[in-house]
Amino acid sequence: MRRAEKESAAWRDPAIGLAHAAMESLLTRRILPTPENYRVWYLYHAGTHATLRSDIDARLARGEALDEAAMAALHARHLAEEPRAEALGEVASKLENSLGAAIKLLEGAEAGATRYGTRLADFSVALQGSPTKLGAALARILADTEELCRQSRAVAQHLAERARETEALRSALAQAHEAALTDSLTGLPNRRAFGLALAAALEGPGPVSVALLDIDHFKRINDSQGHPAGDAVLRGLAQCLRDWLRETDHAARIGGEEFAVVLPRASGAEAAGLADKLRRAVAAERFLTADGRGRFGVSVSVGVAEHVRGEAAEALIGRADAALYEAKRAGRDRVMQAAPAAAVRAA
Repeated sequence: MRRAEKESAAWRDPAIGLAHAAMESLLTRRILPTPENYRVWYLYHAGTHATLRSDIDARLARGEALDEAAMAALHARHLAEEPRAEALGEVASKLENSLGAAIKLLEGAEAGATRYGTRLADFSVALQGSPTKLGAALARILADTEELCRQSRAVAQHLAERARETEALRSALAQAHEAALTDSLTGLPNRRAFGLALAAALEGPGPVSVALLDIDHFKRINDSQGHPAGDAVLRGLAQCLRDWLRETDHAARIGGEEFAVVLPRASGAEAAGLADKLRRAVAAERFLTADGRGRFGVSVSVGVAEHVRGEAAEALIGRADAALYEAKRAGRDRVMQAAPAAAVRAA
């Protein structure tokens, strides 16, 4: 297709223009056009995934190379959990269908009872008539009574079956909901759950701070000790977080070796102090080497930011991420607090 024809097609259908932009981004950076990589750039150009676009823009602003490793990290961080949400929707749909069937059964029973009431009214009138009419009315009442009893037993049986089915679906829904909000490796909440917790905290009273944690030289750990040891480090850090959290705090693994914590009712200075206690606790941990004969330690870098009035959640996370980057650049194994930001006007 000639360039003019491509431009004409893109003008007619915006999706085609987005497809060209995504492929151009891949080819320009010499990135393999895998479905995952294409999806990342397509959503970036579409502008429908705000956190993904913000993450890529921040990396570009820092001059980072968006190579294959970076693309894998972006996909894992922003898009890997979405199939779980789709599964959750399927279970919810099944539950809705089951409840709808039960409602139809009840409506049918109600219609039967209404017809039976009409028969009784007719019978009351027949009592004032001739014996012949009374006998015929009585026969109809007996037949309708038998039919209503049969229907009632059938409805009760069907409702019992629906109750068992609904309870099973409710359990499946709860499990799917938990899975959609939980990181399978560490058992911590995932990035989606972190976003929900942050949104809830920002609606509450008092200050709110966010801490972003990153395991230093994690790739080196995987390369030297193997991925099983790397997974053990991630689980160990998750346990340190559980031991360190206050009752009001919410920790999550948001991608790769990166973790995040929502700290309600904590100023930036308070959050930085708490984060430094966690940093020291992690440094004191020792993990088994790949051969099982020795142990090794790890360190974490932490960026902390306090929310300011009117600031969007994405902007708060961006400031914490910038502070984390400063901690890395300053030598790692330290906590950096984001510079205070002026109050911004609410949109």
